[in-house]
Amino acid sequence: MKNDVALIKCEDYLQSNVDKAVTEAIAKLGGIDTFVKKGQNVVLKVNLVSKATPEKATTTHPSVVEAVGKLVKNTGANVIIADSAGGPYNESSMSGIYKASGMTEIAERNGFKLNDNYDSFHAELPQGKISQKFEILDVLEKADVIINLTKLKTHCFTGMSNAVKNMFGAIPGLIKVEMHGQYKTLSVFGGFLFDIQEYFKDKLVLHLTDAIVGMEGPGPTSGTPRKIGAIIAGSNPAYVDFVASCLINLDPYKLPFYNVALERGFIDKNLPVNVLGEKVEDLIVKDYKTVQANEFTPFAKSMPKWLQAQIQKLTTRRPYVNRNKCKGCKKCFEHCPVKAITMIPNKKGGIPKAKIDYNKCIRCFCCQELCPFQLVQVKSGVIYKIIHRKDKNENKMKSMNKN
Repeated sequence: MKNDVALIKCEDYLQSNVDKAVTEAIAKLGGIDTFVKKGQNVVLKVNLVSKATPEKATTTHPSVVEAVGKLVKNTGANVIIADSAGGPYNESSMSGIYKASGMTEIAERNGFKLNDNYDSFHAELPQGKISQKFEILDVLEKADVIINLTKLKTHCFTGMSNAVKNMFGAIPGLIKVEMHGQYKTLSVFGGFLFDIQEYFKDKLVLHLTDAIVGMEGPGPTSGTPRKIGAIIAGSNPAYVDFVASCLINLDPYKLPFYNVALERGFIDKNLPVNVLGEKVEDLIVKDYKTVQANEFTPFAKSMPKWLQAQIQKLTTRRPYVNRNKCKGCKKCFEHCPVKAITMIPNKKGGIPKAKIDYNKCIRCFCCQELCPFQLVQVKSGVIYKIIHRKDKNENKMKSMNKN
């Protein structure tokens, strides 16, 4: 059933424990043979957003990838590990990420293949709501089956990164930056993510989440690891995300993608999620440091730019570069989708450092996500703080009343 979501407790990354939890989760959905057949080329689409070790909780943990890969391989299918990170999509960039994230080690140990096809494919989706044509990884186009192996994290732009958001990695490297520039608001960007899901629907058969240790705070790369202790799995990304958001005490009805999922038929309001395994309430991390989705809505063009900038500053969260600590590496400058960042020297001279023009900034947080030194912080406007402090207090009162 498309509303079935398996939720299995898993305390740590000891391989035997992960193998058991992953096997149990997939068994509750019908077993691996339900999704994979002998001889098929199966791509494990992981989260490798940046060059980070597993302990950072930025990428899908290798023990989870290994557990799924072994099940797939036992069916007689071929296992390919693939993703496109935030920077250039090429061998030089990805080989270092494969190694740092632990993917190289598990591939060599188990006979899995690391994707070395860095071509892209021009996909066409006539029924797409936001985009009818877009570039995708060639390895995904050629796959017989795709299994989406996600990492549960907070996200400064979308609120949460998991099953739906992880497939944005199907877009090659720096083209993702262009997509952020085109689809500036959360509703439109969310619609594009569901276009990607729609394109792959016939081969994207399973979404399995590494929620053993997630990321809280300013994710998806600058947050802090936080134990959750779960494996989540399902065939429908929207229902998987519904359960995932509950575990980190984030109201799924306030997620920007929820209404898009309803409109697109990924969630049926008359068909509630059917959780198999553990009870959701037993695994909720009540004090998880969540992030409210940052809906950026451009103001009317008739409004004076100086006033527009001040209002946006007060009502939104925004990236902030500490220019005293900035290394001048130009990563944020090169990857800003709307060219809102310039490199200028301090008054005393020295190397040019990043400065953000908030009249242009669309609050996509690509700069924060891709800063290799984690020096791009997130600041909240005064009105934003007041609004969301009220939301937090209301949620706290609801929780107390339930208890």
